[in-house]
Amino acid sequence: MQLLTEQAITIARPVEAAYQYATNLENFSEWFPGVLSIESANTLEHAQRGKEYLETVAAPFRGKRKIKISVKDAQRNKVFVTEGEFSPLMPRMEILFQTTGADSCSVTWRMFSRNDSFLFKATLLFLFKSVMRKRAAIGVKRLQQKLERL
Repeated sequence: MQLLTEQAITIARPVEAAYQYATNLENFSEWFPGVLSIESANTLEHAQRGKEYLETVAAPFRGKRKIKISVKDAQRNKVFVTEGEFSPLMPRMEILFQTTGADSCSVTWRMFSRNDSFLFKATLLFLFKSVMRKRAAIGVKRLQQKLERL
């Protein structure tokens, strides 16, 4: 796996509130740039392994694309992991949560590519890193602002 970007931020809200909001991916388009919409694709609860979503994104050079997203791991108030079926990127998102005080927490957002092919690394990896680094910096700041207004 290739790390594309990692962003961390402290949020003046309890970890439970941050976890509940961020792991409901139906909220994702409200705070993460490039995500145009996202909807549940099955009836499982949010933040449950096996939960699926259909995400519509603005992809560089490809326009709008629909991506199937699956929750791979979810540990209440600690970690949330998804993987998307979007070639050639093959994204893996990890969100880590940690209590920093009675009414504050830190959130670390990471994006990886599961594509380890030499051709991908030599041609497209840099582009995806650049795009995701910019989007992540904006996204975690928006997440902070959304949560601190709730």
